[in-house]
Order: sequence, then structure tokens, then C-alpha cells
Amino acid sequence: MEGLIKSFQPFIKKYAVESFLICVAFCIGGVSLLLFLGEKNTKNTDTIIQTSTPPSQKNTEIVVDVSGAVKNPFVYSFHTTARFIDAIQKAGGLTDEADAAFVTRNINYARILSDQEKIYIPFLSDTMNGVVGENKRIIEYIQPNTFSNTSSESKSININTASSLQLDQLPGVGKVQADAIFKGKPYYALDDLIKNKIIPQSTYEKIKELISVY
Repeated sequence: MEGLIKSFQPFIKKYAVESFLICVAFCIGGVSLLLFLGEKNTKNTDTIIQTSTPPSQKNTEIVVDVSGAVKNPFVYSFHTTARFIDAIQKAGGLTDEADAAFVTRNINYARILSDQEKIYIPFLSDTMNGVVGENKRIIEYIQPNTFSNTSSESKSININTASSLQLDQLPGVGKVQADAIFKGKPYYALDDLIKNKIIPQSTYEKIKELISVY
């Protein structure tokens, strides 16, 4: 019996070593698989986090049409906090033909711009020929054919086509109400401003003779 065991010892040692090596290989494979799955999960988690991150705020840009007596009239983009002076500077400043005195008296360079705004800087010829009228009160914006408080022949402002800045010129109408009127278009009758609760009755009474819908 002892001789038989001795004869099998080489085989036992051989298979023991092979079994040990197989176990080691399985262990290494298992660890590698766990590391691979862990890395994959991490990537998936990163993807989920990146996907779920809220997008940056939109509507931080406005577009303004700058024309008239400026060196580079064009449609420009600005940040929502931009001021009137930024628009003039971006358009290259006033030309020599601009009525600088008129602009100084009637335009508020510190005013914040609004989207889709139309800025027209009058030429000296505009004011001399009466194309642009001047109000006695301080206004923020002027363009050809706008109304004048001192002229009996002045034209009313069409609230369906006027810009928010033109509407802001109306007596008793501030920027907030002007924006509300601008956004509430179209209007089919003047009293739509009251029916749709755009402005209060007191403001409506002040401007109803100065506005139109056609």
C-alpha cells in the first residue's frame, strides 16, 4: 500500500499545483470583473449627474435695432442688463450729422434696454425740418412721427405697432405698464386695455385720447 501511495504522489502534486493555479486565475478574473463593473457604474453615474444638471438660464440676451445718426447702424445683441449708452457705443457713437443737443435733452442714456427695441437717433435735418418733434417733458426715446404733447396735430400712437419705449412715453405709463401693453397685443378696441386688465382705469383715462388700434 505504501508503495502504491508513493507511485501516485507525482500525480497528486501535479494536479494540486494545477488546481492552485486555476484558483488563482479565477480570483484574478473575478477581481478584474469587479473593477470593470465598478468603473462602468461610475461612468454611468457621471452621465446621469451630467444629464440631470439643470441647463444654464436662458433669455439672458436681447436684440436691439440701432439706427439713425450713428456711425454703424445695425441690429445688435446685448445682455439683459445693458443700458442705452451701451447701444450707442456699440453702434460706434453719434455721427457729426446727429442733433447732439436734442439727444442730450431727450434721451436717458442710463435707461435699461428691452428686447426688440428700436432706437433711432435723429439727424440735425430731422429736427430742423420738423420730422422729429420734441416734447417739453423729458422723454426716453424719440423717433419720426411720434406724438408731441404740445402739438394739436400730433398723431396718436398705434398700440398694436408701437414699441414698448414709445408706449413708455405716454403720460402716466411707466416701463412696467408699457411692457404689459406691448405684450398684450393684438388689440381690437381701446377698451381691450381695461377688459384684459392690462392697465388700470386711471391710466387708461390719461392716454385714451393719445392712442389708437389702427
